[in-house]
Amino acid sequence: MVEPKVAIIIVHLDSRAALLACLTSCQAIHYRNYEILVVENGSRLALDPDALKDCVGRTPLVIRSPVNLGFSGGSNLGIRAALDRGADYVLLLNDDTEVAPDFLNVLVQAGEQDPAIGALGPTIYYRDDAKRIWFAGGHFDARLCQVQTPRSGELDAGAQPDVAESDWLTGCCLLMKRQACEKAGLLDERFFLYWEDADWSLRLRRVGLRTVTVPSAHIWHKISVSAGGAESALKWYHKTRSHLLFARLHAPHATCLLLRAMARDVAWLLVKSASLDRFSRARAAVSAVKDYYLGRSGRGPDWLWRQC
Repeated sequence: MVEPKVAIIIVHLDSRAALLACLTSCQAIHYRNYEILVVENGSRLALDPDALKDCVGRTPLVIRSPVNLGFSGGSNLGIRAALDRGADYVLLLNDDTEVAPDFLNVLVQAGEQDPAIGALGPTIYYRDDAKRIWFAGGHFDARLCQVQTPRSGELDAGAQPDVAESDWLTGCCLLMKRQACEKAGLLDERFFLYWEDADWSLRLRRVGLRTVTVPSAHIWHKISVSAGGAESALKWYHKTRSHLLFARLHAPHATCLLLRAMARDVAWLLVKSASLDRFSRARAAVSAVKDYYLGRSGRGPDWLWRQC
């Protein structure tokens, strides 16, 4: 059987050590018909494609954006190039991940078995706790405008189905069929960071294509390396602003609930939290709400990025 062509797109900012580890793990991929596109998304130091060949065993295509376009904008830059180069599948892969050698074979095989499948994701584990699940499918609660990951934090006990329905898939590792991109469009670039994957997944399902996880495909994730840490002010800002946009698009009735919850979070940070950066996180949340209602998009305030 002829293997469909897969383009692996890795959006990279400045976590060079994480990128090299990711590329090194890709060198062991069993699947043969793939290429790697690294999107330099406003990186301070230029990548040398020939130097990267030592990690991955093949020379990746490096696409450079002089400015940070965000995850959606950087990914779309790679997706357009991949489709122009004849890709049948596009795989979005975070630069802070490492992959199992057979993960791509498993994902593509599942995708080829059902034309109604538009996108697929693997089981994603914590890099520092190799059997503990970070993502294995998710549910969207439209009433509260929240996404849930029921198995997150569990130890993998095995014996899972071949394919499982998922309301949304994480952009940490997201295999998109060409027809999915053509029918649902690309990522919405109003989401600079976060929630773009859930938005795209719901849009895909609305055009009649399935989003599924394949439990036997495995990768590992170093959490929030590229966003300054799991609870950074940068993450608080973009998760807050993007969540409000997501609510407007998919559950506008829940906006008041979200604002009340955000106000409680800010109050807790200011009154009860012992974190050294509690004031920065509170400021980030308030700035995010303000910027959302002012219609601002993009990377957000400069002070957020100086703390990364």
